[in-house]
Parts: sequence; structure tokens; C-alpha cells
Amino acid sequence: MNIAQSISLREKGLKFVQDYDIALFRLKCYNEDVYRGIAPNADAPDFNPEPPVFTCRFSSTSGYEEIIALANEDGKFALQDTTQRKKLDAPLDGTQAHSDAIFDIAWMPQEMKLITASGDHSARLWDVSQEEIKELQIFHAHTRSVKNVAFRPQDKAVFATGARDGAIMIWDIRATNSNRPDNSIYYAHCTKLLSRIKQRRTPLNKFKHNRVQSITGLVFQDDYTLLSCSSGDGLIKVWDLRKNYTTHKKDPIPKYTMNYGGKSNSNGFTSLVVCPYGITLYASCMDNTIYAYNVLSYNPKPIAEYYGHKNSTFYVKACLSPDGKYLASGSSDELAYIWHTKKPGTPLLKLSGHREEVTCIAWCSVGESKIVTCSDDSCHRIWTVGKEHINEDEKINIHGYAEPILQSPMNEAKRNLETTPTLSRLRVNRDCSSESDITPDGDYNIRSVKRNYTQMSSGYWSEGGYKSILSPIQENVEAPLKRPNLEIKGARRLFSPNNKMETHVQNSIRTLNNSCESDEPGPSSSLKFNMSVPFSLTSNLPNFVLDGTAPHLLEMSPRKSKENIDWLTKIRKNKCAKQICNNAEKLSSPKSHVTPDRSTTRSKSTEPRKMPVSPLLQFFKPTIKNFSSDLQN
Repeated sequence: MNIAQSISLREKGLKFVQDYDIALFRLKCYNEDVYRGIAPNADAPDFNPEPPVFTCRFSSTSGYEEIIALANEDGKFALQDTTQRKKLDAPLDGTQAHSDAIFDIAWMPQEMKLITASGDHSARLWDVSQEEIKELQIFHAHTRSVKNVAFRPQDKAVFATGARDGAIMIWDIRATNSNRPDNSIYYAHCTKLLSRIKQRRTPLNKFKHNRVQSITGLVFQDDYTLLSCSSGDGLIKVWDLRKNYTTHKKDPIPKYTMNYGGKSNSNGFTSLVVCPYGITLYASCMDNTIYAYNVLSYNPKPIAEYYGHKNSTFYVKACLSPDGKYLASGSSDELAYIWHTKKPGTPLLKLSGHREEVTCIAWCSVGESKIVTCSDDSCHRIWTVGKEHINEDEKINIHGYAEPILQSPMNEAKRNLETTPTLSRLRVNRDCSSESDITPDGDYNIRSVKRNYTQMSSGYWSEGGYKSILSPIQENVEAPLKRPNLEIKGARRLFSPNNKMETHVQNSIRTLNNSCESDEPGPSSSLKFNMSVPFSLTSNLPNFVLDGTAPHLLEMSPRKSKENIDWLTKIRKNKCAKQICNNAEKLSSPKSHVTPDRSTTRSKSTEPRKMPVSPLLQFFKPTIKNFSSDLQN
């Protein structure tokens, strides 16, 4: 799963990097992979027989990637080889490194050395390459507990620390004075009130420490860019370390600032993680959400959100898989969760097995997926990919397993929230079933009709037995009888029983209707009341304009008929209808010698119709007359 090896194999054409969700679903914790943490400090003033583990980190040194370092509340840390799978009834024997709790550990790149950050206001460098662990240096300049430590990428000498005093300090191991950092960013995350107090030159011991925001997360993006977060200001700041902040007397100004993306008052961040490509930053927040930010464009708003876990304390941390495809986090509900980074939202799966809050989590960078989780139950567990099918005897040996998540608790909570009823819900007919044959006016079915103008104006739908606010309506099925061409249909009674003549007149009427352009429906659509209407996306929307009148303005405005508006079309149709009737009467008279199939257009005169004279003959007419007179002479 190492990203460098995967890319190298892919360039050679030997491997293609794919998702491994199926392997993660088979993560299991066996009985021999459950450990009792680190032994307590017997000389501590407040003795705790089972101190919880606060932090854990895998080594980055080549050949020792499966060595993990753990640190507990009593200030002790221990190393464990995760390849040696044997049950230990007793806790690990650790080294007493500090007099107070160890909050963070950072491995030196490509070296078997590490730095511990403690509540005794100091950070210490240790050499763990030999059996006997040696202390190399002590870095003491903070005034409160040191919460974070991070090495610069591929740099064995420079690292940064953040503390509860609100200061970020950059250290160089090669420096001779261990009590003086190379660069310091004081009041990196502070409130406006503290800034005013500082401008008034008030002594530091006279203002409350709660005005200073504790540094809860540090991570290097590159050699000169450091990102930090705090416990309560809801900001992620980007610092340019090429600038010397120590000599500045004013408040430090970051290079960029990224804002909290939620709406809760719990806007403190607990940890920061950058993907292996240096593109995306993942910030775990106290509002039970992990926000993703683009650190190439430094967009102040998050680009993705991952939720479904519970983050109630600042001890809950998050981590990434070595290839950056999966995001893992502890949780306050005794579980650990894993997300796919390309699928924001609910987690992919959860790891169940602990009995208390899962605080920190670490992912091994080599071999198959191997995850270590630490909890307040004073135990840490190693999760490995197990068999897909196990028998009943093997189930007894399993003390933890992965469970896929289909629905997140947050979505279930949203489902239970009360919502405002929409208009579509009010249209549902609760009194009649979907197959009911009840007809309010006796002419049509409820499912397939649309209210006409009479029903809307008479208030039928709000009175009587039909108790629906809006009926299920569809597109026009019953149109009002306002078409003037329906009067033409009465001309059929004026004709003689001659079938040919009747057919001829019907063809003429059909030709007339086709030649007249009108927006009104045809006779077939107006006479069929139970016609089937095709499905339409707007079939359930009410039509509040019928015959040019809005139903809610009936008492205020007079009814406007579309016939009076379209008076010119009506005059033209009446004129054409009278002309057809006159022609039909002449065709039915005995004087007519024209067959019914021919055109019925005739002149009003009873005289025989003369042949039309061609314009060309009219032009040559005088010449022909002169020529005939010459012949007579």
C-alpha cells in the first residue's frame, strides 16, 4: 500500500492502483492483537493503574515501518513491533520520558529518532535505534503544555511545536542553544480582546490565559509553509516560515486563512492531516465533522465534509492511509470510522471493539492494511485483514471487526426532524383511494379530469363531501363549449339524404378547419370527456386561468370570454360557413348539373358562366377585329 512503490510499479506497467474497499471490510482484531497499553508510573503523585494512551505513530524509517511508538498519560512512551503477534497479558514496559502526560510524538524522517511533546512545557529528542533509549536534547521555551510537534518534510533538523500558550516555535536541532527557537509566532490564534490588551502594553501575567487559543494542530505543507489550527477561533492559518515573526511587535499576519465551514459554536479543530500529494488538508473539528480544504488554491471554504462520527474531546485524532485514499478517525462513541476520500459524507465502515472513547489512530505505510487504535479503556488494538469466510471456532478468537455503514446516524437524525408540509402533499386525496370511482359531478373520474371553470367558480371543491384542498388534476380533458366551428356541424341537417352530397360537404368543412389557423382544440378533443391523457410533468399543477378569467378574481372582475376577444376569426368562419351553406343549397337544387365531387363554388348569377378571357387574347383583340373587317370589305 506504499504510494511510492505503487507509483513505481504503475510506471513499469506491473500494477494499477485501485480501491481496496473489500479488503477493509475484512479488517479484524484477534485476541492476540489486543494489548494493555503502557505500564503506569508508580512514582506519580496521582497514581493511575491503567493510564490511557494519548498518541501513537508508525515509524517512517525504511525497514522499520511496522514499528509503532505509543505514549501515555503518565509521561512514558514505548516501542512495539507489530509483526510480532503474541499475546501479552501485562502492559508494555515503557521509558519515563517526562514528568507529565505526552500529547504528541513525531518521528525524524529516515532516522530511528523521535521527539515527544509533553505537558511539562518541554519537547525532547530521543534516540531509539539501540536497545537502550537515550535522551539527546531538551527544547524548553513554551510557558504551557506542548500539544503538537511536526517535522519538516525530508528534513532531519527542523521541526515545529505548538502549545497551549498560543505560540508556535520553529526549532533547529543543530543550534547550540536549545532554549531559544529559530522563529516564534506568538499569539498565532488569539482573540481580539487579547490583541487590545497587548497594544496597551499590559503585562502578560495580568490577563487570563483563556484569551489565548491553544494550538491543537500543526502540519507542514512544504519546507516553508506551516499550517496551524486552534481550539476555538475556527480558523486554519497558513504561515510562511521565510518570514521572521519573532522580531515583529504587532500581531502576526498569516499568509492565508481558511475559515470554519460549519454553523456550530463548537468550531475548534483537534488535528490536521495533509494528503501525500500536498493538495488536500483534512481538519477534524469539534462539531463532529472533518472538513477538507484545497491547500493549492487556499480556498477559505471547505471543499468536502466527512461526518458520522462523534468528536467530544480534543484527544480524538484523524489520520490518512499511505496513498491518501482513505481517511480514518477515532470517535467518542467507542468506535473508529473510515471514509473514502473521494466519497464525502457518511463513513465507509466502522471498527467496533473498544469499550471507551477511541482517541488516536495510526495507519501502517507498508504491507497490507494495518491500523492501530488507542482508547481510554487503556488498551490499544491492531487491526489486520482477516479471512473472508471464518468458522465458528475462529469467531471466538475475534475481539473486533469491521462493519459496513449503510446509513449514518446524522442522516437518521435528519429524517426524524419535522418538516413543513409542501403543496404536493396537500394535493393527495386522503378520502378516496387511487382506484376510486367517485365522481363529484357524475361526468368524469377523479383521477383523470381537470376542474373546469364552473367547478372553480361555484366553490364545489371546498363544499360538500369532497374534503380535498386541491384535487388531483391533469391537462385539459373537458374543454368549455366556446368553439364557433361547432355551429357548422348543424349544417348537416340542411342537406338531402344524398350520401355523396353529405360526404362532399363534410370534406369541405374539414378543408375549411384545416385552412383556418386557430389555437382552439378540435371537435374530437372537445366532445370526448373520458379520453386518455398521456403523462405530463405538469399534469398535477393547477390551471388558474380558464376562459381568460382568474378564479380568485371572479367577484372583482367580470368574466371575459375568449369568443369576444377573437371576434375577427369568428366573423371569417361565419362568412365561410354561410358560403358553404349557399353552395350546398344550390347543389341540392334540380337545376344543378354539376357532380357533387367537383368544386361547389358558383357565381350568384343564373346565366351560364362565360369562359374567362386570357389576357393575351385581350391584347390581340383589336387586331383580330380589324382583320375581320378587312375580309368583309
